[in-house]
Amino acid sequence: MANEELSKLLLEARVAVAAGDKPKARQLLEQALTIDDSNVQAWLLMARAVDTPRERRICYENVLDIDPNNAEARRALESLKPSPPSSATLSTPSTSMAQRAPAQPPIKPPAKPAGTTSRGTAEAWRSQRRSNALNPFAIAIVVVSALALLVGVLLLTNPAGLVSTATPTRIGAAPAPTATSTPTPTLPIVIVTVQPNPFSIPPTWTPSPTPTPLPTETPAPTLPPLSSYTLLYVREVDGLPALFSSRGDGSDARRLTRAGEPFTFPAWSSDGTRIAYTALVNGREQIFVAKADGSDAKMALEMPNTRARAVAWSPDDKAIAFSSNDVEVDDIYIYRFGEPSVQRITDGRGIETDPAWSPDGTKIAYAADPTGRGGSLQIFVRDLTRQGREATIQLTSGGQNFSPVWSPDGTQIAYVSSQGRGSRIFVMRADGSNKRQITFGDGSAENRDPSWSPDGRYIFFSSTRNGGVLNIFSMTPDGGNVTQITNFPENTYAPKVRPVARERSTN
Repeated sequence: MANEELSKLLLEARVAVAAGDKPKARQLLEQALTIDDSNVQAWLLMARAVDTPRERRICYENVLDIDPNNAEARRALESLKPSPPSSATLSTPSTSMAQRAPAQPPIKPPAKPAGTTSRGTAEAWRSQRRSNALNPFAIAIVVVSALALLVGVLLLTNPAGLVSTATPTRIGAAPAPTATSTPTPTLPIVIVTVQPNPFSIPPTWTPSPTPTPLPTETPAPTLPPLSSYTLLYVREVDGLPALFSSRGDGSDARRLTRAGEPFTFPAWSSDGTRIAYTALVNGREQIFVAKADGSDAKMALEMPNTRARAVAWSPDDKAIAFSSNDVEVDDIYIYRFGEPSVQRITDGRGIETDPAWSPDGTKIAYAADPTGRGGSLQIFVRDLTRQGREATIQLTSGGQNFSPVWSPDGTQIAYVSSQGRGSRIFVMRADGSNKRQITFGDGSAENRDPSWSPDGRYIFFSSTRNGGVLNIFSMTPDGGNVTQITNFPENTYAPKVRPVARERSTN
């Protein structure tokens, strides 16, 4: 529960930082650091939310205390070129920055190393010690100045003591009468004992070499513009679904089919030149294939007594996987173009739907009800190169889990999970480990239909988070950079991102 709250706070803080709302971001990050003051991302975000270079320096030093190899923090500290703060500007906090209340003053480094109640202050301590240490050359100057001042005072108080009073004798003159001589005043002797300077530098001292700055690393590439992608999606027009395409930012939208034709989700071919979808024929959904612009649509497969849904192209574009209720409940089938029949690859007791090919074409992920009693759907993966029970593994359990989709490199699977109110987008490793929620701050909104961009930089999805109507959004795979793509008053859903165009295999 704490991890979910931490992730939510970090996401909201990231959005606040991007919007320039530093006070809100700082308040959120202080709450996050109260949960985990060793969270590197929280400290990096805090460095962007604070106002002064000194506060940013402390944040980056905390990062390096947690992760000494963090390149971003090292680059930032190098660019800040820190100088030791004077002791007059330092104060001693009693708690770590993560424990500070939002209303307290800005972050200040400790004035002396009296305990280790916050991370990353070692360098601040060293800087302060250097600024407070006695300089041996300064001591020598003070001693000489004191001696000169003492001599000046003596000269001012007794100037006659430095002039002789003896009377000169003339040749041939009578001797002057003897008089009682007045003793010549003498300058008081002041003995100053100079103690050996314990800070003096021996003649053989060699200054430490200046550390060589770390090489500047190449910054991570910026995200591609959304307009560089092409989307395929369903939009309801007058209550009936129609197929549309547009740029990834929602511009240049155009309808590809008449309203009412595509009944379930569309799919791109792997070379990006064709689309597949299901349309009603004599009251039953049948699979159609058309060019990318929706023209030249032809029925690919006719199933007179059943329906076909949830179409997915194979990576080599030679086959289509889909679900069909040919045997009482939906199972997963594969149709290979040019062959007279279809191959049934699942035979469970309950519904099996939402097939998705792995990028190498050896596996199909899908959603299924393992109980056969209308219970919850779970994510399974079927290995097409194996037979028997060992060919299928279950990746999720609990709640409703469906709509799996592989990342372009095959290492991750995004999916929808309904736990409690609404539904959320999750990502897990291809073996089912490291499950993590990536949609936050949407209340009880429905989030569904995840679809990876071909480069893996974005996940597009549909959501009711803004206005209660399904529209299309995008985000990065960590749940950040959420952007609304469409804003129609009618439901708009099932986005698919066009793969990079390539030549089709002739084999």
